Amino acid sequence: MSNQRFLCEYCGYSSDNQERCSHCGRDIADQFTRPAGFKIPLQGKLLIRLSSPGHAEHIWKELAERWDRLEQETNLGLLPGQMQKFPPTGGTLELYGSELEVRPVQEVLNGRGTVEFQELPREQIPHRPRYEPPRPPTVPRNKR
Repeated sequence: MSNQRFLCEYCGYSSDNQERCSHCGRDIADQFTRPAGFKIPLQGKLLIRLSSPGHAEHIWKELAERWDRLEQETNLGLLPGQMQKFPPTGGTLELYGSELEVRPVQEVLNGRGTVEFQELPREQIPHRPRYEPPRPPTVPRNKR
């Protein structure tokens, strides 16, 4: 018998057996054969089109509230306040974000429009300016 331990993702305890958890008894054999479930989300542009622009003002207001919350909850370093900086024109709107924001936007639209995601290189996405600390004052050569 080996001293190898296996982590059970169900209960969080380690197990002596690779097939079944020795703590909770659940099957943990598939943990080591399936690929990891994490991937870095793609960043790009979301193109939002409304199906009927008659209620556009109400829909954009709902979307602005949800988008502001998404900007606060995510840490992408994107340009904040996009809904105010890029106001929607008629029935279309372009926002910059990740593929994770597609589902919340679709929930707000609730069938009243479509969302298309286009991946863009990082250089083409407007980010908030990087903070650079102020330069320390310099002393003139003749005063050193």
